[in-house]
Amino acid sequence: MLSINHPASPEFKIALLRHYIACAFIDSMTSKNGQAVFIYDGEEVMLTLDKVALNIIYHIEAPFIDQFGVMEGGMLAAADLMAMLAPGFMIAPVQLSHYGYHRLCEVYRDIIFGAPDGELPPGATLYARNAREVH
Repeated sequence: MLSINHPASPEFKIALLRHYIACAFIDSMTSKNGQAVFIYDGEEVMLTLDKVALNIIYHIEAPFIDQFGVMEGGMLAAADLMAMLAPGFMIAPVQLSHYGYHRLCEVYRDIIFGAPDGELPPGATLYARNAREVH
């Protein structure tokens, strides 16, 4: 059985893309604003890896899954996440593509205007796996 803990699983690969995108967005905003914050029209939203990743799930991935189902929606969401990264992200410093930068800025403008921030989509659940230490 594959899971998010197995590097070959789709869940692991999507989580890795999400992490890369979150890191690149935070780096971009830190470079632009001097701190990990999105600023629009005088309003600020603090950025953390966890919250940016949750916002990617809620605002970018979930609409595909809601509209097209888990399998097809998941593939469409994965393609969208791939398009958000600049080419060569596996061999060069991770950067957002032009599309990715504007896509996340759009998400954060929506958050400033009242959209959910750092939440899971309705009906989504996180499960923690108990990991045993191996000595």
